[in-house]
Amino acid sequence: MGIEEIIAKIGSNKSVKAVFLLEGDIYDEAIEEESSVLDTSMGMPLVNRALDEVRKRKCAVCLFCDGPLETPTGHVMVMEDVFGNVVGHDVPACMLDKFKDDPDIMWLCDDFAMFPGRAKTFDMVMVMLPRHTKTVGVDEGAKDPVILYPATTTDMILRKHFKMPHDPRLASAILAFDII
Repeated sequence: MGIEEIIAKIGSNKSVKAVFLLEGDIYDEAIEEESSVLDTSMGMPLVNRALDEVRKRKCAVCLFCDGPLETPTGHVMVMEDVFGNVVGHDVPACMLDKFKDDPDIMWLCDDFAMFPGRAKTFDMVMVMLPRHTKTVGVDEGAKDPVILYPATTTDMILRKHFKMPHDPRLASAILAFDII
């Protein structure tokens, strides 16, 4: 199995509208741009652990999709104080019942819960977690695949390079893995 089979498997997902090998100058430009995003739109410092994991893999593809590759079953984003205490996190639909009646939660929006009592300081960071995916795996020749949904500025670079429309229904993603 090789990269062609991996790309074909990713492309067979009903949410995926296009898949491109991400290498060379465009890979470097996308990673550099993503690395430059140091805070959230609210001004909170951002730690991008998902990007750290993408960088560890030897191969990457860019995909454009109009829905999730997989239904999220774990957290994608957490808020931590500077001591590493998790003081908030996204709540995927499958976990909503676990948190909906918790009196210690302050909801920032429909799917992000905060636990103010856990904070040891007011200094917080938002952490983007690596998201492991089962979209491809060892059967296709991909080892330990992770997915990153990039910042808007990175998304714009990828759309321009791959000549994808600025359609708000399409999201870009970087899926990185090692070839077996």
